[in-house]
Amino acid sequence: MNLASVGPLMAIWLDIRARRRDQPAVDLLGRRIGWWSLAALGLGILVGVIQGLLVWWGDGGPAYFDALFAVWQSKVIYGFWEIGFSFVCLAGYLFWWSSSERNALWQRFVSRFLAFLAATNLLYHFPTLFSIVGMIARGEVDVDSPVDSGEFRTLLVQGEVIWFTLHFWFASFAVSGLLAGIACLQRLPEEQREDTAGAAFTIALVPTVLQIPVGFLLTTSLNSGQQSRLMGGDSLCTALFVVSLGLAFWLMHLLAGLAFFERTSNKAYQTLAALGGTILLMTATMLLSRGGL
Repeated sequence: MNLASVGPLMAIWLDIRARRRDQPAVDLLGRRIGWWSLAALGLGILVGVIQGLLVWWGDGGPAYFDALFAVWQSKVIYGFWEIGFSFVCLAGYLFWWSSSERNALWQRFVSRFLAFLAATNLLYHFPTLFSIVGMIARGEVDVDSPVDSGEFRTLLVQGEVIWFTLHFWFASFAVSGLLAGIACLQRLPEEQREDTAGAAFTIALVPTVLQIPVGFLLTTSLNSGQQSRLMGGDSLCTALFVVSLGLAFWLMHLLAGLAFFERTSNKAYQTLAALGGTILLMTATMLLSRGGL
């Protein structure tokens, strides 16, 4: 969902860059990133269904689905429409981009605005909905079921929701920027490769660095039980937390090298592996802090 959420914004950036600099290869790459984002959205839906089935069969199934049904009428049922809206907007942008020169300014503006809507729609709804559902399932907030729209909006100002949402946004930019940079190294001609790839890697680097204060604030917003497990109450959880932090700083070092110094495919793939490892370890740490894996 990281690529599905910010990939359309990367496609817009490449679209604008290609037209201003008259670079057909960048134009083709932007469309490719857009189609990858559309495929990522479909894959994200499939993985979400599989995760839902695993939760249903697991010990936490009843609590989680009770929380899901508590917001069903106010949010979840509209969530299906929101996913369809993002899918249609992004597909419309890509088909319009591929089949038309879009010579008029209004055509370029409207088509890109469709992709902007697709991205921001997911960035707003996806992390907020699932962080609130998780909090309800774990009993961290007191709500009356069913939760109406007004009560749901009051939950949006919970610290954990705010910082988790920002964490997801920054991670989405990091993933999308890194993948776009790798695609630049692979598919652009030499005279266009360095500048475009460097800009893409910088887009990945900046939000990764910003994860430091956001991660700290997210940690302070957790309940006392989760904080205790992170800070020594659970040796495995603490160990994974420390290792994941070290890997995150190594990731920043690698991204800085790609953004400002050496841009090679080998180093880019090493960075991608570090990013994947960081996500995997951070996810395991989060689950252990909540009392399970």
